[in-house]
Amino acid sequence: MFGKLLKYDFRSMIKQFAFIWPAALALALVNHFTINSFVTSSTAMGETTAGIAMLVYVAILIAMFVVALVFACQRFYKGLLGDEGYLMHTLPVKPWQLVGSKLLCAVVTTFLSVVVALLSVLVLLPWEKDAIQEIFKVLRYLFTHWNIQATHGVIGFLELCLMIMMSFAVGYLQIYLSMSIGHLFNKHRVAMTGVAFIVINAVVSALTGRFLSPAFDMVFDGINSIIDTAVRFHSAMWIAIASELVLCAVYFAGTEFILRKKLNLE
Repeated sequence: MFGKLLKYDFRSMIKQFAFIWPAALALALVNHFTINSFVTSSTAMGETTAGIAMLVYVAILIAMFVVALVFACQRFYKGLLGDEGYLMHTLPVKPWQLVGSKLLCAVVTTFLSVVVALLSVLVLLPWEKDAIQEIFKVLRYLFTHWNIQATHGVIGFLELCLMIMMSFAVGYLQIYLSMSIGHLFNKHRVAMTGVAFIVINAVVSALTGRFLSPAFDMVFDGINSIIDTAVRFHSAMWIAIASELVLCAVYFAGTEFILRKKLNLE
């Protein structure tokens, strides 16, 4: 049943982004040629065309991330706290599966939007052989300077992707928990959601500053004493991932508890 939930949520995701992702790449390609045309010709018409194309490209990138955020919040609110909640909570699945499906879809959607944005930037850049060689020269210098093998580089890249996705998960789960708390009230639910979000931020910041920051400083001091650069980098990455995982677990547990024990759909 959890697989069917994921299929349903991802199908909704594809409908939302079937236009905006290809549009971002297409506009990047248009800007690639308009910028090159402006550089070579430097005419008033070319400058105007390049400026308009760039504005539209930037606007579509901003819209892509706004849609990703709104989509994630809307799917959770309408699907679990709104009118659709009456149906969703009658399905033979547990609340954690409902939250997990919405969360996984939101994180993947946002991460894919980041990937599309980065790809669009690559499309936008010059394709000349000299420019490509310069990029590889910089990468080769970094790997040589930091004494990082290719295997460690690939693993580090995957760790970075995982950390980014965990950061997205923390952000969305904090929003989910805030909406769940706000929905406990019969009136002013949107306002109470905002209050809950601010309070959660304040509590987490206070606890982090009081207890976690000194502990992390000690851990990172130990990591900095490691001679091997690759080991030091991997250790720092996994500590960062672990810290995000702790917050995810707390937010997820709070959201699941409210949906399981305190749900108020009236």
